[in-house]
Amino acid sequence: MDLVLTLQVLFDMIKNNIYIIFFFLFSLSCDKISAPFTEGCLNCCGDSENQKPIKTILIEEFTGHKCSNCPNGTRIIENIIETYCDHVVVLACHPFNQDFTSPNESGPLATDFRTSETTEIAEEFGFWGFPSALLNRINNGEFFQPFELNTEIHNLLFDENNNPIPPDLDIKISFSSGSFPIVTSIEIEKLNELNGEYKLAVVVSEDFIISGQYDGNELIEDYEHNHVYRSAINGTWGEPIDLTEKTIVKHYDLINPNEINDISNCTIVAYVYNNETNEIIQAAKKKIDLFEQL
Repeated sequence: MDLVLTLQVLFDMIKNNIYIIFFFLFSLSCDKISAPFTEGCLNCCGDSENQKPIKTILIEEFTGHKCSNCPNGTRIIENIIETYCDHVVVLACHPFNQDFTSPNESGPLATDFRTSETTEIAEEFGFWGFPSALLNRINNGEFFQPFELNTEIHNLLFDENNNPIPPDLDIKISFSSGSFPIVTSIEIEKLNELNGEYKLAVVVSEDFIISGQYDGNELIEDYEHNHVYRSAINGTWGEPIDLTEKTIVKHYDLINPNEINDISNCTIVAYVYNNETNEIIQAAKKKIDLFEQL
């Protein structure tokens, strides 16, 4: 009888432990799975060539060529671009007064990516470190770490039913043909009624700049820098626009800035923001691809 009871106790202990182990494994399998599910996200890749305007957001990525963690931040943002495509515009910002952005006198880290405009933006919104990013300047210009962006972006672009949120404005960018100065035209069409004061900012960015970059413990001498903020066409904070009008058209003469390496690798970025809240309500970009390489 004692033997039977002993075997029964052992059997009950084994059975209970199996349940505990099963519950533990099940819990692990459900961990860290939460919406939005951006991997393989259906209908998330916006197409700006469609006739129907799409909402487009701006990521201002603050980075530096001596920041060893910044390439990982850039990789996260590039994955975001692959997911959301034309819904996303990126500007890589290199402010002054930061050790991670200062150029060396010579060598692979001698390129100076810094601009006074990105420095003003960093100071205005309380920049705290690399890598970080402003996202449409929401929350009055809150800086996010790159891994925090995905959920915020999805919520800006899609409603709770995963339907695209329509834009309040449509921004179209076009260029004249010929030599410098290049006439850049920005056409803004109001799609919804808007209250408040708004500004239009127009910026030049440059891709495919080959220069040095620390990536972890490694110095990569031929790193490809993209989306680099080069200069503001109408000032750091842009200019007021009257959105009581249905359509607004602005023209700017683009003179090749000394900072630009290759105009054929440049893009014009335009965005409209609320002057009181600082939030960007629509952005647009267009690559300059019709002109000779300088």
